[in-house]
Amino acid sequence: MNFEILSSQVQQFINDNLNTDIHKILLSKSKFAEVTSKELVEQIESKVKSKSKLPTWFVTDNIYYPNKLNLSQTSSEITANYKTSLVTGKTIIDITAGFGVDCFAFSKKFEHVFHIEKNNELSKIAAHNFKQLDRANIECYSSDGLAFLKKSTKIFDWIYIDPSRRDKDNKKVFFLSDCEPDVTTQLNFLFSKTSNILIKTGPLLDLKVGLRELKNVKEIHIIAINNDVKEVLWILEKEYKLEPLIKTLNFKSDTLQQFSFKLREEQNAIASYSQPLTYIYEPNAAILKSGSFQYLAKHYNLHKIHPNSHLYTSDQLIDFPGRIFKVENIYDYSKKSFKKSGIKKANITTRNFPDSVINIRRKLGIKDGGESYLFCTTNINDNYLIISCSQIF
Repeated sequence: MNFEILSSQVQQFINDNLNTDIHKILLSKSKFAEVTSKELVEQIESKVKSKSKLPTWFVTDNIYYPNKLNLSQTSSEITANYKTSLVTGKTIIDITAGFGVDCFAFSKKFEHVFHIEKNNELSKIAAHNFKQLDRANIECYSSDGLAFLKKSTKIFDWIYIDPSRRDKDNKKVFFLSDCEPDVTTQLNFLFSKTSNILIKTGPLLDLKVGLRELKNVKEIHIIAINNDVKEVLWILEKEYKLEPLIKTLNFKSDTLQQFSFKLREEQNAIASYSQPLTYIYEPNAAILKSGSFQYLAKHYNLHKIHPNSHLYTSDQLIDFPGRIFKVENIYDYSKKSFKKSGIKKANITTRNFPDSVINIRRKLGIKDGGESYLFCTTNINDNYLIISCSQIF
């Protein structure tokens, strides 16, 4: 950690160059003897990224930022704040704490927060920033999280873990058992230190695989921001043996879309099917990740267009956790059929369809954008069709 970066002159330079081409700075000689051009660029890049992801950090003076990779792996403030709604008590320990965004959120709710990070540089950065953010109830320790727990005599109300999804060669991994630490082999030990565990995983982990790798799973929360799944949260409770609740959330600028179910409800639900009716309903990304396709139709009294299309339809307009469209016309998937539409520009979505969007545009002669929406999909009779729509919500 280079404390010269926190000097008033360097901080002013960083703030003055947030919109500057960083390549010019990188290729120029640094104006500061103790701070390299590379360090300046790292601070600028990370601060720019924090503007939307970590607005509290962005508006706070003298924040020290890690490099882009470390910042990209941290939670956003939206997801960190949501986690505080899932936990309660007096003490929580984050054994893979990183930049400390989650710890900062936890500190607003818990009396005592333990920030454990084995990367000594990152630990120092987090400790400095917590002072700037006026959080006095967070203790920072540079240590391996599991080793720290083994030495500690404390029993915590919660243990929080965000296992690293990169291996020793910095390649991405997708199974919990391949992450660091491997929580799947440590659950008995962790439950000797707490009765409640919160685990964050990436969006690519298959829920069924996660359920096989973990035990005592009480709830699974799938979090999307603007229809982009960011993380999956697993709540484990000691001795919990019942079926877990699966909750999906999609944070949009002005709304929060939520939908919950249990696996048994999905397994027992039987969807009805129909040709496209007046309205088309497209589930948000968190629901698509959850795998609730049958129960979703039953819960909202909608029809599926095809078992594998995951588009829904009805003649009634309802409130729905996803996008809603009004059907304008339906065409066979052929240039001759679609030519009647007169559409030259459209937004295209494929669901259970053999051609890519690029090939569809080429075949039909359609440019990207405009007010028209086209769903290229397969109907219940296994016919390929184009549904021309206007978006309502």
